Amino acid sequence: MLHPRILYEVRHQIVTPLHKIFETSYNTGVIPWDWKFANTVPIYKKGNKAEVSNYRPISFTNVVCKIMESIIRDHVMKHFLKNDLFSNRQYGFLKGICTVLQLLRIIDKWMLNLDSGAQIDCIYIWTSHNAF
Repeated sequence: MLHPRILYEVRHQIVTPLHKIFETSYNTGVIPWDWKFANTVPIYKKGNKAEVSNYRPISFTNVVCKIMESIIRDHVMKHFLKNDLFSNRQYGFLKGICTVLQLLRIIDKWMLNLDSGAQIDCIYIWTSHNAF
């Protein structure tokens, strides 16, 4: 894997070959074999360092593959936004529409229902942080 700084420094020289690799990979549906591997390392979170559960895995994947993924993601997002394919109930993962906004909207709806005497039914789901 190449370090991102090296890619940045040679970006003008590699833009054409990368474009050809991206285009070929996209058109054939096949990615280069070395893009499929990641270097995974444990990162300490908190607590006893001798316990495996106090670490989380971080995967370092191929930067060039991440660049291609971001280009594809951007095109998909533009298509969905341009054609109004997202539900108005979609929260998170969209610019300016976060899950906090969802919480505020549902609380506002509940308050309106309470003010009008309507019934509110809720289901609470709780999971321990150790569940996964």
